[in-house]
Amino acid sequence: MFTIVATAIFSLILISVGILAYKKNEDTDDGFFLGGRSMGTFATVMTLVFSIWSTLAFYGVVGEAYINGIGALGIAQGIFWGACLQVFVGYRLWTMGKLYGMSTPGDFFGERFQSNFFRVITSVGLIFFTMPYIGIQLAGLGSGLKGAAGVPVAVGTVVLALVLLVFVSIGGMRSVAWTDSVQGVVFTVIVFISLIALMVSMPEPLTDVMKKSMEVRPGLNSAPGPNGKYSPLLFLHLTITIGSFVVWPHIFIRFFIAKKKETYKTLAVAFPIYEVLCMVPLLIIGILIIPYMFGGNLTPMEAQTSIQLALNQIPFGHIFGAGVFLAAFAASMSTASSQLLACSSMFTGDLYKRYINKDASNKNIVTTGRVAILAFVIISTLFGLFWPNVFSIATQFATPGYAQLLPPLMAGLFWRRANKQGAITGTLGGFLTLLLTSLVWPSPLGITALLWSMIANVGLLVIVSLATPAPPEEIVYKYHDSINEELFSKKKETVGA
Repeated sequence: MFTIVATAIFSLILISVGILAYKKNEDTDDGFFLGGRSMGTFATVMTLVFSIWSTLAFYGVVGEAYINGIGALGIAQGIFWGACLQVFVGYRLWTMGKLYGMSTPGDFFGERFQSNFFRVITSVGLIFFTMPYIGIQLAGLGSGLKGAAGVPVAVGTVVLALVLLVFVSIGGMRSVAWTDSVQGVVFTVIVFISLIALMVSMPEPLTDVMKKSMEVRPGLNSAPGPNGKYSPLLFLHLTITIGSFVVWPHIFIRFFIAKKKETYKTLAVAFPIYEVLCMVPLLIIGILIIPYMFGGNLTPMEAQTSIQLALNQIPFGHIFGAGVFLAAFAASMSTASSQLLACSSMFTGDLYKRYINKDASNKNIVTTGRVAILAFVIISTLFGLFWPNVFSIATQFATPGYAQLLPPLMAGLFWRRANKQGAITGTLGGFLTLLLTSLVWPSPLGITALLWSMIANVGLLVIVSLATPAPPEEIVYKYHDSINEELFSKKKETVGA
């Protein structure tokens, strides 16, 4: 009952934030989808750093640490490199958004490479691979609410989907960014309280707890871990997979929302610090506490839910258990709301406004965006509940599929010679290689499908770009020279002053 009450109160807070955001919004597509390109530093940083957390990440870090050991910090390594990329990528995309009105990934790829085909396949592909995550988040929350409070999965999933629908469709990006800020604070506090509560409740000194944990699961405190999983190749794989989050659609769009470009300098410092601060406590719980409490033979599924079980066994466990569910709720809602708005933005901006209703007014675009949000929530919820296998197959290729846009993004931003032939051939060739080395010839030579696909992608992009005509001079000037002038000439003026 306590979990239900806490969830209801938290849901009302999110909806209230959505209503407040609605009152602050301009009734334009930029106002709804990008917060008027005027979001403050704190809200922008929080929505970016917290949008990559999810129910799977929250429970998954504890489970992965228990099963495969401290090598799971490789995830944090990927986050670090992704944070470094955000400085270079964020500055340039923010500037392009201000100068040329970009608002979606499709805008960048379509305009930089002068290809409507690339724009459409980018947007359709990103929507296709993002929707499963929304459904999985909602279904995961429904299952979590059943475990924490006995609410039927279907009932919990539908109710929480309605909460998501209300606060996203009312307030748009401003609502999502503000609720991310609230949820990020709640999540961080609960993670640290959970670690402290579990450590304090241990009946033996922590040195003895660690010793016994290492006895029941040897190898947890070193790489490659108990199962030999974390090899150098896997660390490279994680660096690319996780580090490519700059091209995840809900992250990409956030490069257009800040009021000031200096926000992304703050982000470069805050992002890795925040992610490591949240991840390390969960790793400690998985490596130190869970083996001590439950032994060394938990299945991967049991390991993922072990933090909930552990907290239920200590004093005031029902309160801590509710807190853990709220942390998972916050992580899930943050990711789902960000992805939902991104799908609506891509559908409305890249498809509806360009091909269905070219003369649509601002009011019509915002209304269409809200209808799209409703449609995506219904589809994601239905598939998450009744056809989860379809989504599980899609999510298998989602993150490495997103990564195929990293080479054309970096080339489009920093290589003047990159052209549409190279970008399209590289992206499609990389994705085809991903499918072949996943389904037909799995991980040839022990190299992961992602690494093979990136080799093919980068190779094709470079070779085809060099073998075909260079992009027009006006494109080179618009997306390279003028951006450099905008970024660096102003810095020189400031230094000279």
